[in-house]
Amino acid sequence: MDFIKKHYSNFIIIVIFAVGIYFRSTWYGDLRLSVANAETDSYMSSARSSIFSWDIFAGQRLFTTNLIYKFANDPVECPVTAYGKPGIGEEVERKVQFCFDKIALLQNYLAMFGWCFLGWMVASKLVNPLVKIFSATVIMLFGFTPQIAEWDSVLSPESLSLTLFAVVLGVAIELIFSIEKSEAPFSTKKEKVLLGIFLLVFLLWVFVRDVHLYAIPITLILLTPFFFIEKFKISKAIPITFAILFLFFIVGYLSARDSLRATRYPLMNSLDEYIWPYPSRVEFFKEFGMPEKDHPDYKQAPIYQAWADKNATKAYALFLVSHPGFVITTLWANMDLLIEDYTQPYFLTEEIKNRDFLLVVGETVNPESGVIYLLTLVITIILVIYLLFNRTETFSTWAWLGIWMYGIAIATLLISYFGDTAGLRRHIMPSVELVRLHFWVFLVPFLDRFLTINNNK
Repeated sequence: MDFIKKHYSNFIIIVIFAVGIYFRSTWYGDLRLSVANAETDSYMSSARSSIFSWDIFAGQRLFTTNLIYKFANDPVECPVTAYGKPGIGEEVERKVQFCFDKIALLQNYLAMFGWCFLGWMVASKLVNPLVKIFSATVIMLFGFTPQIAEWDSVLSPESLSLTLFAVVLGVAIELIFSIEKSEAPFSTKKEKVLLGIFLLVFLLWVFVRDVHLYAIPITLILLTPFFFIEKFKISKAIPITFAILFLFFIVGYLSARDSLRATRYPLMNSLDEYIWPYPSRVEFFKEFGMPEKDHPDYKQAPIYQAWADKNATKAYALFLVSHPGFVITTLWANMDLLIEDYTQPYFLTEEIKNRDFLLVVGETVNPESGVIYLLTLVITIILVIYLLFNRTETFSTWAWLGIWMYGIAIATLLISYFGDTAGLRRHIMPSVELVRLHFWVFLVPFLDRFLTINNNK
């Protein structure tokens, strides 16, 4: 009886997850249903590279999506039978496409596991039973409502980007809390296994989209203080982890450079939008050798492509860093894009049961408001203060995790936003959703702390 009384919140969470998985797996239709978009063919083509070749990293698409799309590379030609074209207003019905059914199943199964896993991990580190149940429920609903869940049927990287990060964050929570409590970090088998799983899943997530690569420098910066904490000095795990992440950052950087994924033509699109119409900005880029735009099809000119491949990224990065006013005013002028509904635009939704109800629930846990950016910033500032002045408290573990996730969410959002103006809404969607998720994950430790302190008075 005491066991049930002590763990009743966990039983309730398991029941909530079971009910959620039932509705998630039945209301959205056959989990094999999928729809392609304009980029699906490029994922298919890139996935044909040998897994032992450099092209598996430096091809048109990245390692993880190349690996996933090998499930679709049947020796027989793979026809696309459901192709959504929202740019011209052509939504279609999803279909069970024989080449893509395994990918659709994988994305749906991973999503159901990932959001429940994250919800469980967050709840497991809380004390107050009601906050535990609330946190697990809201995180599950975040991933199970249409704003996120419908992307699991789209043959593009958005689903993998979100659900793999949910798993990454869940493993990171368990890992950081374990080593925080340990007198000799990484000395137990559990901690070593957790670190190995974290590195594996984190690197798989990094190689879903180019923009994820910049999560590695953020992680390295936040790992650096561990070198100076006494109990971590005796462990080789931190320097080994640092070296592995640094190595894969170099691999990611070189593969992106060799593939020209970021400069032909995403970066050129951004220059067309933000630079060429403004003579003063053009002058800034000419200092880095940018040639004149002397004919309409200048992007095809060898001299321009050679400059773009070699210097465009560096010049554009320096421009953004040295012009914060441009960054802020551009984001402010387009705030509507950052707060809108991000439901998928590719397929018709009549077959999804109770979708109107699900959308209302989704709007509750997926707030379409600019206030969310302010709230996550405030939460992160408070976490920084805790990390600096309350380092002996368990709450500092939440602080490290919150700063880490916030840094990744904002960095990927800014790089996605300014890195390519084509398909901008879809490109920034995963990062916007990470900001919204950050609010829920790192609000609940404050609620838990507040209620626990009050209950102990």
